[in-house]
Amino acid sequence: MIEQKRLTAQKCRIKDIIHGKYTPQDESNPNRVLTEDGRKLSRVHILATAINTYVSDDKKYGFIVLDDSTAMIRIKAFQDTTHIQKIKKGDLVDIIGRIRQYNNETHIYPEIVKRIDDPNCETLRKIELVHMLSKQKSKSEIILAEAKKHKDVEDLKKDLKNKDIKSEDVENVISAQTVKEEKNEQDSKETDTTAAKTIVMKSIEELDTGDGVEYTKIIEKAGLPESVSESAIDELLAEGSCYEPRAGRIKAL
Repeated sequence: MIEQKRLTAQKCRIKDIIHGKYTPQDESNPNRVLTEDGRKLSRVHILATAINTYVSDDKKYGFIVLDDSTAMIRIKAFQDTTHIQKIKKGDLVDIIGRIRQYNNETHIYPEIVKRIDDPNCETLRKIELVHMLSKQKSKSEIILAEAKKHKDVEDLKKDLKNKDIKSEDVENVISAQTVKEEKNEQDSKETDTTAAKTIVMKSIEELDTGDGVEYTKIIEKAGLPESVSESAIDELLAEGSCYEPRAGRIKAL
């Protein structure tokens, strides 16, 4: 779908892009990232240092690895690499481009690439970002505090409209909070799984006298719910940390 208007390039940190939730283009929206604090980024404006550069021999592909001290990201150019050929390792670079993702790597397709010679520009950008992030944090706190008082999002939007907070901002902050809660829940599950695998592995090592350990004895020794121990054993087998010397017995590698 052809976009009807040119999106504003939003100043942001690389961290905001990398840690945000990427959503590919659909009929009404371009590729975008929902940041952890509730901003939607699609066309971005970044100031960072080039820590690596590459241009293919045929000049049809090139990339620059950027680092702004919060994270790293690659900008990738295809067919026409003229605008990145002048950038060298160590250069301070001002980039405007669109967020893309390929093979689970989020990157930037560049539109404008400028080498910056004045180091004061970096200090100024950091000040701008601090101010912007502070305003966004305050807005998010208001939205989340008011959300606790409303069961209906539409009512929340109406109330916050009187505080000059746009409906779109409300939706973005609420969505970002949901994503954060889901991620925290997933992280918690992964932590629990890791802990269970550690306990099971230790049980196997303590019980094994040379020819592996009976499945039931591992579960009894681990002291975990049977389903948790079974899942941990399955993962240890799948990743190759353990094997079955014979049916019904588990041995650590």
